[in-house]
Amino acid sequence: MEGQEKKQVKETDSFTAVSHYVKSPIYILKGYLEALFSEDLGELNEKQKNYIKVCLENVDNINATISGLVRIMEIENGRYEVKRETVDITKEAKDSVEDNWALAKASNAKIFMQTQEEPILVLTDKEKIRETIDSLLMNAIKYKAQKEGRIDIRIEKKDGKMLFSIKDNGIGVPDEEREKIFNKFYRTKEAVKVDPNSLGLELYICKNVIESSGGEIWVGKNDEGESSFFFTLPLYKKED
Repeated sequence: MEGQEKKQVKETDSFTAVSHYVKSPIYILKGYLEALFSEDLGELNEKQKNYIKVCLENVDNINATISGLVRIMEIENGRYEVKRETVDITKEAKDSVEDNWALAKASNAKIFMQTQEEPILVLTDKEKIRETIDSLLMNAIKYKAQKEGRIDIRIEKKDGKMLFSIKDNGIGVPDEEREKIFNKFYRTKEAVKVDPNSLGLELYICKNVIESSGGEIWVGKNDEGESSFFFTLPLYKKED
């Protein structure tokens, strides 16, 4: 058993190292695509914009798939650690919106964010909560309404906790699938139609991060064509 565990640890470490090596050029490629899409280097016609949009979507899909596989291996091999550190959740959300602006613009989606001016400090893992916010935001962009998407992010203090919500006007989540949506590899029928290549790992990992931080995550009940995801996290207190 000990030999098997050592083998799994070695495989996880090897895969993590390879993933970092692969993701470096992906980030560079994304930067160039975003620069082109911004039209700072020259005006683009609609056909060129559509080509860049497809490239950006696929770059983000590749990055999400690699990250998801690394996290799954860490979880299943007992190597997935969620730290408890002080994090400004509003800053992480704003940074996520800024980093995903090109994809949102290319997908004809507008992002609106509502929160207080002062930082809202929570106890969680800084790197992993940022990945969680990125996953929820990228899903909202991907599964938005076909014509013009609207994404609303709200961060507030409620009942002694931090409450984060993200709502989109996309494909929605049927009531009968709401409880299954956080299962590993599970995808709704409509999600498969939009993106048949996704592995369905993101929400499973999000749930692991939030619950390991002492919070809860769930899908809201919405009208058809809308999706709302919520999660809570413990607020940082000085005695912590």
